[in-house]
Amino acid sequence: MKDLLVLVADQDAEFLMKSLLDKIPVVESIRVIDYEIIRHPDHDSGVATHAVEFVRPYINDYKFLMVTFDHEGSGKESSSQVQLESIVEDGLKRNGWQNRNVCITFKPELESWLWVNRQQLHDVLDWPSGHNIYEWLQLNGYCLQNYKPVRPKEAFEAALKKQNIPRSSSLFSKLAQQASYQQCTDSSFRKFLTTIKLWFVRKDDA
Repeated sequence: MKDLLVLVADQDAEFLMKSLLDKIPVVESIRVIDYEIIRHPDHDSGVATHAVEFVRPYINDYKFLMVTFDHEGSGKESSSQVQLESIVEDGLKRNGWQNRNVCITFKPELESWLWVNRQQLHDVLDWPSGHNIYEWLQLNGYCLQNYKPVRPKEAFEAALKKQNIPRSSSLFSKLAQQASYQQCTDSSFRKFLTTIKLWFVRKDDA
């Protein structure tokens, strides 16, 4: 039986999760995680609506399950982030994943996790020396809240366009590998990190 199954909505999330799950055991001194990542063909709405059915064939093959998707685009935006996570977790609990599942919704989107470390963003995007990407965003009409763009996906794509960099899932992987997350206050990321550390503590630390 493997440690962890992760259900994601697309390749961007897959690349980001893979890099984080490889990195976190080293940074946090937890045990190495034997995991698999699978994608839902119907993306965010498919995960939000059909996660229970989609992961049913894997129920005896993994100790833990993590379900992830964007809040925006899920088709469930009328529910709050917390409500939606609870609904999905309750459904999984009733279908054999009791005490071993977690739902992580990115609000509004996965790109909210990218806006953590300014210097790493500068490095990955080859941002002009001496210029601040957040100041550039504000000058170009992108609202910031808690030092992050309110529309993280649009802001990231605008920065890529400015630098003539094609959008690629490898950028998600590179940022996850390189950027420090210690100062990240995003609630979904903190839930993700807390869960991983709880599930995969080293046996000699338990």
